Amino acid sequence: MSGSAPRRRSRASAGLPPITADKIIDAAVELTAQRGLDGWSIRQISTKLDVWPGVVAHHVGDREAVVMAVTDRVIARIPVPDPDASWRDWFSALMLEGRAVLRQFPGVARRLVLVGPNVPAALPTIDQGIRVLQRAGFGERSTQIYRYLLNSAFMLVAVEDDRDSYFPAARAEMGRAMAAFAADTTRPGLAAAGAQAAGRSDDPADLAAEDLAFFTFTVERSLDGAQALLTG
Repeated sequence: MSGSAPRRRSRASAGLPPITADKIIDAAVELTAQRGLDGWSIRQISTKLDVWPGVVAHHVGDREAVVMAVTDRVIARIPVPDPDASWRDWFSALMLEGRAVLRQFPGVARRLVLVGPNVPAALPTIDQGIRVLQRAGFGERSTQIYRYLLNSAFMLVAVEDDRDSYFPAARAEMGRAMAAFAADTTRPGLAAAGAQAAGRSDDPADLAAEDLAFFTFTVERSLDGAQALLTG
């Protein structure tokens, strides 16, 4: 019929492997690494796989279902620490290794903080982490401490993601604004912040190292706060 859209050949007749839910999620994970969790659409997944958008819905579901599947797949990459480690070593390892994974997939850290217990891959970590805290003597506070530690760490990762994705020039602008106070003797607090900003390198590797150092500082101070509940 003239004017009608050309019919797409079946994958089998084109010599292509069948589409599965795993292949769809693989494609979505790859797009998340490239564009962030909010940076792709179902249509872009279908284009990448050369299928109709309805195929994605048939195998996985709507966009929210795909997002949850991507989150689950990424969280599964975070190693669960040795259950015999001390509670501080266990959480330090989880948060540092978790950041290393999550920073590769912008947006997943925020989703994890919001819906962590709904992600199957997170459940073994939650269970073991709370048991590690119970064994350390936190008692009925163990669940609250777990939430405090993980939310503190991974919300900071979410802020790093948001800054890089939505406000890429913000760090340089903020640095210039603060550096202007470096010689302000009437406001020594701002002067100290300004001097630090003025001495900050613009090299991406140096900035990445600074981010990691600040994250590590946050993790250690959060662990100190939890420790105070045991020794206070």
